Amino acid sequence: MQSLRLAALGAAILVVIAGPSFAEDPQYPATPCAFVDQIDNFQYLDEKSAILETSPSKRFKVTFFNTCRELRWAIFARVEARPGICLAKGDKIIVGRDHGAAERCIIDSIEALPPKIQASPAATPKGEDSR
Repeated sequence: MQSLRLAALGAAILVVIAGPSFAEDPQYPATPCAFVDQIDNFQYLDEKSAILETSPSKRFKVTFFNTCRELRWAIFARVEARPGICLAKGDKIIVGRDHGAAERCIIDSIEALPPKIQASPAATPKGEDSR
């Protein structure tokens, strides 16, 4: 019984010591979170992937297990997610048009993307002098 307690204590100490080093190491980035209730736009890339936006600065590339042909022409999309606040592998995005069957696109992976590059309002168009 005593050795079991010592083993549990040793494991707990290792978690405490190793935990912060993994969190700070760029090799182990924080898991991106596409908040399910904040998805406000989607963009078709191909039959197996799309870009979801949760804000102008938060974009995610999702890749599907199955082909998702309807996404190209979809008028609506909704998320069918397991309990939780972040979109996860195995969740579904249901897409379709007004007339016709909806298609279930099962998520295989989610990858955070850099924010969209927005043109600076102070930038001068090419060929114009800034005097």
